[in-house]
Amino acid sequence: MSICLNADVRRIFQMLTVPEYVEAWASLPGNDQDASVAASRSGNDYRLDFHSGEGVKASISGSFIVCRQRKMLFTWLNMGISPGFSMVDIRLRGNFGSSILELQHTDIASAAEYFWQMTVWRASFEKLVQLVKNSRVGMDLSAAR
Repeated sequence: MSICLNADVRRIFQMLTVPEYVEAWASLPGNDQDASVAASRSGNDYRLDFHSGEGVKASISGSFIVCRQRKMLFTWLNMGISPGFSMVDIRLRGNFGSSILELQHTDIASAAEYFWQMTVWRASFEKLVQLVKNSRVGMDLSAAR
């Protein structure tokens, strides 16, 4: 999967690795208005807890194996659904105002989990594109003053 983002690689890297930014774009498909994400990171370990009105809907945890500005490789465990870790490889290509984010999610245990992961990434990346677009508008407005 790949998407084009109107932001430089450094900014996108922060949005992908800083918990406060991750909380703004990580999403489960079909989430309602009451849905939220609690993201945390300690060293190379991370955790995402997706909450809805009924409580925790899903939890994902893992560890960064590589965490560089243009390349991230990390384990991904969908607790409660997956029997084991899968691997997520993200590459950022581009410069200055436009970059391409390429994602490869491998070692997924079943077809059902594969389709669930794809819908999670799609829903999340739609929000990430909007977040970048909205923050860019804010930057353009402040630069015009």
